[in-house]
This record gives sequence, structure tokens and C-alpha cells, in this order.
Amino acid sequence: MKTPNDFRNQDEWLAFVRTTVPPADVPFALAMGRTGLFQQFYEIRSKPFPQHFSSEIERISALHEPDRTKEMETLNDSIMGDAIQFLMTAAAGVSTGSEPMYQFTPRGVIEELQEHLRTKNPYFALWTHYRENITGRDGAPDWREYAIQKMQTNDDREIDFAVLISELGRCLELYYQREMALPKRFYFQIWFLYRTHGPERNVMTRVLVQELVEGLEPCGSA
Repeated sequence: MKTPNDFRNQDEWLAFVRTTVPPADVPFALAMGRTGLFQQFYEIRSKPFPQHFSSEIERISALHEPDRTKEMETLNDSIMGDAIQFLMTAAAGVSTGSEPMYQFTPRGVIEELQEHLRTKNPYFALWTHYRENITGRDGAPDWREYAIQKMQTNDDREIDFAVLISELGRCLELYYQREMALPKRFYFQIWFLYRTHGPERNVMTRVLVQELVEGLEPCGSA
């Protein structure tokens, strides 16, 4: 089953679904695409996908609309919660009753997230290149100017999103340097952030950055 990760961006994924799936089945196909992303999360950690989730997927797939899509979205929320709990339990060093395949630390969680963003999020990848290779040089443009030049766009929303991504990147670096655990509710928000489209994307990112900054403030005032 193809997932959004098999496509360069969300628009390509949506176009694929809408041209290959009957219109009545599109909502369910999109929900299953999200399920596939979570299944890949388990696969890359050599962690078996929970059997009770597999059984639920099989049961729900036999239902009719609109119950089928509604129940799959509810299941997706449960799968995401389980994945976050697994990751954050490992990060905290709490026993899960068996030896985890990966020993995560707060820094390890952020390193993994940063690596994913460098690979999948073109805005973050561009900012990382700028930070590591451009900034600090004599005559180097500031990040906003550099982003406009490389992205070749005058779209204010795209430029503002690039600026917000740089602020997000700086927050992640501070959490890493201070060995602070990333609040678990933020992990998948950041993971899938660049796939969000429309005016809400910048609003969501701005709120996310603000909450991360607020989480840092007690350390800064200590």
C-alpha cells in the first residue's frame, strides 16, 4: 500500500489517490495513508506493529461509509498515541516490560527528528544547509533573503513558513543542548508539519514554536 512518504509532497499524494481511487473511497484511502505512515514508524525501529491494531484495521476495512472512515481516523489517533508512548518511554529510560530495540535519550529523540526533517522537509533541509555552510560568512545574506533566493518565490506565506522553520530548528537545538525531553505531543506534529498546506500551516507552526519557547523559559530564568 502506498503512503504519503512515497510521494514528494502532499499534493502529489492527493492527486494519486483521487485519480486511482473511486470518489466514494477517497476519504478512507486518505485515512489508510496515515495508517501506513504509522506502520512505517514501527518498521524502521524493527518493532512489530501491534497485532490488536492489525485486527482492528481488518475489521474496520469491512465496514461501510461513513462509519469506516470515522473509525479508521479514531484508530489512527490510538496508533499515534501508542507510537508516542513507545518513543517517549524509551527516551525516559522506563522499562516497557521487554528490552527495547532502541535506547532513546532526550537527545536521541531530537537527533532522530532532526534527521527525518533534513531528509523529508525541504524547508528544514535548506535551513540546515544555510546554518552549516552560509551563515557567518562575510557578506552572507540573512536567512530570509537566502530562502527567497533559493526557493525562487515571492509568496509571503511560503517565506514566512521558511522563517518559522528556522525558529523551530533553533528551538530543537536548544532542547538538545539542555538535554530537555521534547513534549511528546509535539513529536508527530513536527514530523508531519511540512505536509500541512493552506493558511493554517503557518498558524500551527507559529503556535508550536511559541509553546516550545515557553517550555525553554524556565531554564533560561533559572
